[in-house]
Amino acid sequence: MALFGLAIVIAVVAVVGLGVALAAGAISKNAKNKNQVVPGLLTPAPDNWFGSHEPEAKLHRRVRDAAAGLRATAASDPTMADTTASIDREAARLDEQIVAASRMPERHKAEALESLEGAVKQFEDMTAGLITRTSGIGATNVTSELDALAERLDLVAEARAELDDQDDFPQSDPFPT
Repeated sequence: MALFGLAIVIAVVAVVGLGVALAAGAISKNAKNKNQVVPGLLTPAPDNWFGSHEPEAKLHRRVRDAAAGLRATAASDPTMADTTASIDREAARLDEQIVAASRMPERHKAEALESLEGAVKQFEDMTAGLITRTSGIGATNVTSELDALAERLDLVAEARAELDDQDDFPQSDPFPT
């Protein structure tokens, strides 16, 4: 009889463990989906950025939220499909740059993130402007705003490349022996 009781306890523990594992998997999948900047497109951002207070995680979430706001507003306007697709591409590109900057050596990371802060602010301003002007917005306005943002992102990428190139130079010893 004691063996039967032990078997029941083991079965209950196994069922509870399986339930916990399934729930944890569902929560993890939900967090990954909510962490995506563009729905259906895997983000290179680490999963822990979903609730992190690190500057790069906050920038990531700001881009995600700005793009989501525009998608929500434009969902009922079929003329905004091309604009939304362009915004999603820029959001994904900006997110990739944030992730790349987060992986830079500490001595360059803060400067890179500071540069990206301006790009994120410009992205937020652009999406906010598009949200408030969804009726009657011209494709040329969107194109020029996207071109300006793309130019800014290119400048940030060039600056980051220059910083990376500086790492390739041998450092002279300030105290030669």
